[in-house]
Amino acid sequence: MSLRLTLRKGLFPTHCQMCQTPIDETGLCHICHASLPLFTHSETNLFSRPDISRMFHLPHCDGLSACGWYQGALAGWLKQVKYNNSRVAMKILRQVIAKHWHHLDFVNKVGIDACILVPVAKTRLIFRGYNQVYQTWAPLLERAHLPIINVLGKHAAPSQVTMRKQARKQSAKKAYYLKHSLMHKRILLIDDVMTTGATLNHISALCKEAGASQVWAFTTCLTET
Repeated sequence: MSLRLTLRKGLFPTHCQMCQTPIDETGLCHICHASLPLFTHSETNLFSRPDISRMFHLPHCDGLSACGWYQGALAGWLKQVKYNNSRVAMKILRQVIAKHWHHLDFVNKVGIDACILVPVAKTRLIFRGYNQVYQTWAPLLERAHLPIINVLGKHAAPSQVTMRKQARKQSAKKAYYLKHSLMHKRILLIDDVMTTGATLNHISALCKEAGASQVWAFTTCLTET
């Protein structure tokens, strides 16, 4: 460790964002990370869980992975990134995502050719200035040498936050479109939160229609319904 870094850590110590225990980098200590509502590392395909397969009907999606449930601190950090572009919350989520991805041994278990990040509409992107899914996921995908392909477009549409399940399905069908063929590609769809599964199921169907041989979804969190 360099003298400059040693002095900086001594003068400006970093603490766990939950319990304030001193740690080396911005994020969570091991104890607080273990306390999060995360899925176990053996649960690569969450469709194998009866409770989750009952909650979410995604017939066009070949597999589903997620870090944990959308509740407590995880939900709070996702909201902070989505609406406030919080750098601290972003670093924490990147840490959570990277650790879960690593422990799942995801790349070796699920063959992936390219990744599609669920986009936000252009008007919303201009207003916010960022896509929260890209903010939290792109560094990991770059380290894993998985290409992010910009083939999915989104029309301007009302926010789905307050919509009921059937309304979300209808909205998703009108909102998204594919720009290019995905012939014989194994695609990983990535989003921050899955509430009903309508959006990811529709995008999966579009990918299959465009020739994708496999479509797997990975979300930061699932909403328990």
